[in-house]
Amino acid sequence: MKHAILAAPITRHNLVIVRDRARAVGAMCGLDKMDGTRFVTAVSEVARNAVQYAGEGTVTFHLDLGDSPDATQYVVAEVADQGPGIPDLPGVLAGRVNANRVVGRGLASCRRLADRFAVRQPADGGTVVVIEMARARGASRLRAEQVDTLAAQLAERKPQSVQEEYEQQQRDMMQALQSLKDRQSELEMADGRKNQFVATLAHELRNPLGTLQMTLHVLRIKPEFQQPELVKHLAVIARQAQQINQLVNDLMDASRVSQGKVELDKRPTDMNELVGQALEMTGAAMAAKKHQVDLTLHGEPLWVDADATRLKQVFSNVMHNAARYSSEQGRILVRVSRAEAQAVVEVDDQGFGIAPDLLPHVFGLFVQGANGKDGQPPGLGVGLSLAQRLVQEHGGTITAASEGVGRGSRFTVTLPLCAPAG
Repeated sequence: MKHAILAAPITRHNLVIVRDRARAVGAMCGLDKMDGTRFVTAVSEVARNAVQYAGEGTVTFHLDLGDSPDATQYVVAEVADQGPGIPDLPGVLAGRVNANRVVGRGLASCRRLADRFAVRQPADGGTVVVIEMARARGASRLRAEQVDTLAAQLAERKPQSVQEEYEQQQRDMMQALQSLKDRQSELEMADGRKNQFVATLAHELRNPLGTLQMTLHVLRIKPEFQQPELVKHLAVIARQAQQINQLVNDLMDASRVSQGKVELDKRPTDMNELVGQALEMTGAAMAAKKHQVDLTLHGEPLWVDADATRLKQVFSNVMHNAARYSSEQGRILVRVSRAEAQAVVEVDDQGFGIAPDLLPHVFGLFVQGANGKDGQPPGLGVGLSLAQRLVQEHGGTITAASEGVGRGSRFTVTLPLCAPAG
């Protein structure tokens, strides 16, 4: 459902005002700097086309509120003119060179700038170009009455002068350049993590596969094994097969969640019970390194609307992480508490800690830390990323804190409370 914000004429003399209005609409509707710059550039270019090919036009700004509470909201600009239309619209949108050896009308580049882009040519003539930019998923949803307030504020806002607009364009371009540099740096880091992940995955798979091959070889050359020996070797095969299966399941879960393909079966569930069961699931990992685990539950049930299986996976991943990055006989604290209308789960360890430069990226896919002994990164670096995505799907948050290398870490999961079961 579209909700009107602002309309303005487009003429040869007010293109600066159109650009200023587009910037103000994007900012007030919650577009970030980069998306706002893309929106302003696309609107400005299409408005310039309207002047060039039709003499004038009209730009109308809307907010698409969405058809459901979970639908993405879009900031929309519709640029309409009464010009001659576009004879070769598919060619123009594809950016093909026209008969005059000129790339048609810049719409191809505008199409790439927008999240959604459409061109209509009404039967009574003219052209309508629709530019849509998605608001961030994490941004609070805007309601119709809030849009009305924004529209009133925009109507009273004094447009910038030509000089102020040019200065603003310079700032926008510098910010866009810096954002691109930051993005390049992030991509380079992601590429490095991918390479590290591939090497780690090969290492993690090689170990159980090597054990499987050796055990099967022994069984082949010594078929006369007695029953106890045979049972022991079969147990080895089962453990190694389970380890490989877990690696594959983690990768599949991370892929499904990142693509939004996980469907949650939410029901009122007691957080105390979830955490207790998750701790049972990680008991073997804790016992293997002789960790001391202190569990503190809340004095009464804390009900959350949750998919119990997925949340146990979250807490199990966090606890496994604490065990993995703690020395033998280390101490791990697990506490369940309440903070107003939120259930809070904290997992503290006294292990290797998190380096300051790694802390902001600890929930990134394939991000791994050194294990503090031989510098080899344990695990695949998908557990915490998967945990974060699942917590967000439940409407909660997960954070990491550490005072530095060698000083332990704390992971905190916060989830909204709901009515008790029944």
